[in-house]
Amino acid sequence: MIARLTGLALAALLAVPGFAEEGATAVGVSTMVRPEANFDRGISMTIWYPAQSDAGASELVGRNAVFEGTPAQREASPQPGKLPLVLLSHGGLRSAEQSGAWLAAKLAAGGFIVAEVSGQRPRDQASAVGEIWRRPAELGQALDLLLSDPDWQMRIDETRVAVAGVALGGTAALMLGGGQIDAAAYARNCDSSHPAPDCDWFAEGGIDPASVDVQALSLERRDPRVRAVLALAPEYLAEFRPDTLAPRRATTKVYGLAKPAAGETRLAVQSGIEVRPLDNARLYDLFARCTPDGAKLLEEEGGDPALCGSTAEDRAAVHDAVASDALHFLHRALGLTG
Repeated sequence: MIARLTGLALAALLAVPGFAEEGATAVGVSTMVRPEANFDRGISMTIWYPAQSDAGASELVGRNAVFEGTPAQREASPQPGKLPLVLLSHGGLRSAEQSGAWLAAKLAAGGFIVAEVSGQRPRDQASAVGEIWRRPAELGQALDLLLSDPDWQMRIDETRVAVAGVALGGTAALMLGGGQIDAAAYARNCDSSHPAPDCDWFAEGGIDPASVDVQALSLERRDPRVRAVLALAPEYLAEFRPDTLAPRRATTKVYGLAKPAAGETRLAVQSGIEVRPLDNARLYDLFARCTPDGAKLLEEEGGDPALCGSTAEDRAAVHDAVASDALHFLHRALGLTG
């Protein structure tokens, strides 16, 4: 289960000077918060982009007591011209904001505008039940906001839009690409051989995930503006209906963390989607690198120290491999290379 990061671990972002590497593409970062959007639930985005060399103030985005931050230049001038867009949804139900900063920055350095849409951290188990369908709904609304914003609409190539996600964010990405969850299979998930990471947490709160709004879960969330989908270790993969993925209009790539389970293999065969394992990677390796005291702090606060179980070098290697493959896939799927 993805650890709940409290008080100290969710410290504010810190501005730190001098992060640009010589010869590297400068990465800018901006923030868009629309509290009135999404029926007053609000939408918050961290937007990453290739920047000009006249950098703004440097900072470590997503830095806290557990995770190292990712360097970026606040409000730096974007590179000219329209660029492809990646909507990014990272993490499970209780992940901290900007958990995908490392991936967003690498994609931005590769020529993309990346909008990480921060899933709202539920107050408790009861308020978390609907996140399975709210995440993809928020991604679609975030795209609406970006394409209607005076500053960003002129910078985004709306014919080249992709969505990427990790864990529950990967589930949302598949749903935005047209995938639909089988509500009956979802209701049985916690009793299956591949239960979702939060089944125990729901049980502790006396909440049955099957109490989800079935009508909302069953509603198709496909956004025809999305041309490519990249899902990394998506939750509920075996609960997707293969027939909703097979005729997909968005080019899709799915990565799992280990040898696919039987249900995932069946889905892959019936839908034509390849489910490839991420070699030498665990779910937690898809989060930022940890600070030296990260594991100790998690243990002291009742979190899972396994979140920081990899060495900085091993996690960095996973990040480099994932980002390299993601860039290759996105360029091909969006027609950016021959």
